Order: sequence, then structure tokens, then C-alpha cells
Amino acid sequence: MRLPFIKRGTPRAFTLIELLVVIAIIAILAAILFPVFAKAREAARSSSCKSNLKQIGLAWTMYAQDYDEKIASANNPIGWGDCPTMPGRSQFGGWEGNLLAPYIKNTQVFKCPSAPGQSVNNNCATVNYTVESYAYNYVSMERWDCAASAAVGKNIASIDRPADAMVFWDSTTAWADCGYYAPSGCGVWAQRDVPVYRRKKGLALLAGMQNSWVSTDNFARETPHNDQMNVAFADGHVKNSDWDRLGWGQLNVNIPSGDPDYTRPVDSIPANTNWPGMN
Repeated sequence: MRLPFIKRGTPRAFTLIELLVVIAIIAILAAILFPVFAKAREAARSSSCKSNLKQIGLAWTMYAQDYDEKIASANNPIGWGDCPTMPGRSQFGGWEGNLLAPYIKNTQVFKCPSAPGQSVNNNCATVNYTVESYAYNYVSMERWDCAASAAVGKNIASIDRPADAMVFWDSTTAWADCGYYAPSGCGVWAQRDVPVYRRKKGLALLAGMQNSWVSTDNFARETPHNDQMNVAFADGHVKNSDWDRLGWGQLNVNIPSGDPDYTRPVDSIPANTNWPGMN
């Protein structure tokens, strides 16, 4: 038996409206998912930075053990631009990494994967040593040996609460040439980390804070891991935090744990701005 002939219709194409609807759906899904993917990627980078800070913190501890538990303090009295001496000092043109490099053996740990293209802060770029040329915004220089002679060469055993005491963090500035507060200068609170942090969060600057470091470029460097930073503490542990969750006593080891300023957030003005190391 012969089947009847069935005429096939002309293939139907998508209409312009259907294509636009599909494109709109894809765009909406991308807008929803891309931030999620970006946060997941940044979380992975944050974990990498935590690992780096852990290694740096261990090197810092080993350095102290080799020098009678004295915290690294190796400023050079000759001056800022004395290139040949920079590899052996930690302040003013030489960085903490210069002293810790023999314990780490890999200067790549001083670079943050969230900002691998940061410029190099190196006044002596022609001098052939590696540690001085690490990305300047990754690891904060250890700040207990600056701004006040009372803090120079502090012994680890003298730290009141080592689990609270900040040593390194991966945020805006790696300089340590002025005090923490220093409203008339370049302190963490007045010019660098905290003002950039506040503006990044859309908050107004407090009286005494400066705009000089507030920029889109520094927004990316400040609290780079999903608006948080990693902090290495004197007891060796590393954790995520941000400035309004940190107390002044954690930043400045000269503030006794029983004083109200110890727990006052670094994102505010301490009651006493004359603690050693503040100005």
C-alpha cells in the first residue's frame, strides 16, 4: 500500500523578538552570575595571600628567635637613598622583606595575586638585589620599630597579647615612615589605609584625614579581597578583617590591653592620641 504524499512545510526561523528575548535572558543571567564568579575568584586569591602571609609571619618569628627575640629593626642612619645598604635594613628605603628573605627563599610571596601589576617602590632600581623590588603595596612593613624610640627593638615577650598584635597586612600602604595616627603627616589613620578604606565604603572622612591617597587606584589596593584584607598577627595566625573591626591596641602594641583605646576601632579617633608610635 502506498502512503499518501506529505508535503513538508518551509522551515521556520527565529523571529527578531525571540532572539532579543534570548539575548536579554543571557544578559540577565550574566549580570547575576559574573559578580558571584568574581567573588569566588577573589576568595581564591585571598587564600593565596593568606598562605603568603603565613610564610612571612613564620619568617618574622624565626628572625626574632635568631636575634634574642628582638623584633626586626634595621634602619640605616646614612639616609633614604643609600642603595648599597638597603638589603640589610627594614626602614626608610629598605623593606622588611630584605631581612626576612633568607628565611623565605622566595620573594614571590611578597606579591599579592589580587594586584600583580602594582608598581615597584624602589628608589634604587639599578641595584641588583631582589627583595627591594617587591610590589610595595602587598606587605605592610612591620611598624613597631618606627616613629617612636620606645618601640624600637621591642622584645616579643613584651607584647601584651600577641594573638591581637598586627604584624603584616595586605592593604594600601607598605610605608612606615610616620606614626599610626599623625593627623598632620602620613599615618595609617590620617592619610593612607583608613581614609582610603572609608571612601571606598562611601563614608565621609573624619576631621584630620587627608585625600592625598584617595584614588581609584588605591581603592583596588585597599582591603583588596572582597573589601577585606588579610592580617598576620604576632602569634603566627592569619585572618580576614577590615579596619572597623580592628582595635587600636591591635595596631599599636604600646597601648595596654586594659585601656579603653585598646578596643576602640581603628576607624575612629583614639581618646589618647599621644601613645608612643602614634605621632
